[in-house]
Amino acid sequence: MPPARKILMLAAIPAMACMAYWPLRLAWADHLSRATDAEAVAGAVRLSPDDADFRLKLATAQQAEGTDARAALEAAASLDPGNADAWTRLGMEAEMRGDPRAAETSLLRAARASRQFAPRWALANYYFRRGDGTNFWPWVRESLLMGYGDLNPVFSLCWNMSQDPGWILAHAIPERRAVLNAYVLFLMQEGRPAASEPVAAKLAALATREDQSTLIAWCNWRLDAGAVAGTVEVWNTLCARHLLPYAPLDRDRAPLTDGGFQEAPVGGFAWRLAPGPGVTMGRNRSPLYLWVSFSGDQPETCAPLVQFVPVTPGANYSFRFEYHTSELPPASGLRWSVFEGRTDVDLAGAASWLSSPDWKPEELHFTAPAGGLVRLALTCQRLPGATRIDGSVELRHLAMERR
Repeated sequence: MPPARKILMLAAIPAMACMAYWPLRLAWADHLSRATDAEAVAGAVRLSPDDADFRLKLATAQQAEGTDARAALEAAASLDPGNADAWTRLGMEAEMRGDPRAAETSLLRAARASRQFAPRWALANYYFRRGDGTNFWPWVRESLLMGYGDLNPVFSLCWNMSQDPGWILAHAIPERRAVLNAYVLFLMQEGRPAASEPVAAKLAALATREDQSTLIAWCNWRLDAGAVAGTVEVWNTLCARHLLPYAPLDRDRAPLTDGGFQEAPVGGFAWRLAPGPGVTMGRNRSPLYLWVSFSGDQPETCAPLVQFVPVTPGANYSFRFEYHTSELPPASGLRWSVFEGRTDVDLAGAASWLSSPDWKPEELHFTAPAGGLVRLALTCQRLPGATRIDGSVELRHLAMERR
């Protein structure tokens, strides 16, 4: 080998060794940073002192061991001023050691560094712990503007700060569909019906079909409690915006929804189907009618078809329908009942049992109760000394109107 070439090769060896050294050093530092003990992670910091992430990992290990992590957190924030996690953790560390001014400064730096949920949520919690409502409400609202997933902890914090539902709605809850949807479900879960009505109304005005199930569930919940006005408002908003295939309700003109069974039952002010054991149901398309079949194994008392109807208190109404039955005795135990919204008081009295092999029209009359809500129900009961019925009924042309 020529001397000159040999000299060049020997001179390249240190450069090649240097090129191999740094990747190996960084790989070893990364390996050490994955340890759980602070001493090992400190080794990673010594090998790569300009890595802010290694400083944060060191702080985590130190805090787990109960040692002071302040220097590691300050170094991480200094090395990467745009790292919101570093500023948030530095703020929490300052608060824990009793320096609220430094804590607030660091948490505000975190919020400026990132437009995400976490730093805003950290600030809301900080001001909550300080009892600082002036700053709490703007930051909790900021949190919900960015929030996603499970927002119940945010809502709970709001209710821990104030028991005024109007204040919470005005100052914390943004008009954002996902937040309103989650808040309605939270209020239902917490059993706060009065607080939920204006929230449901706001959601109905902004809703898409993705929100329909939440609002129908809310309507069912309120109707089961006998609430009328707010529920009608939400329902009619959904109908007017064509999110439901029905005309808005009018208590005086035609309050019954879908008396021809043209749409799939959804609940709310439309039909609720509750087939249950021994009861099957379906719609015949041509001609159009609903059929209900009883196998003889159904409960002794059941109501497989129900609709809540808003009415004008004190007004007189008629309910008309056509039906025919198959294999049902004259004393079938099957009939229509018009109950007061929240009780089992039958406003139409003892209606006739349904039993007719041919299509037959029937009509019931009742006076609307003070609560302005009735529950129309197809009820089935085993009569004393008789067996459970085994047969079916077909229904069509249902209508209710004020007389």
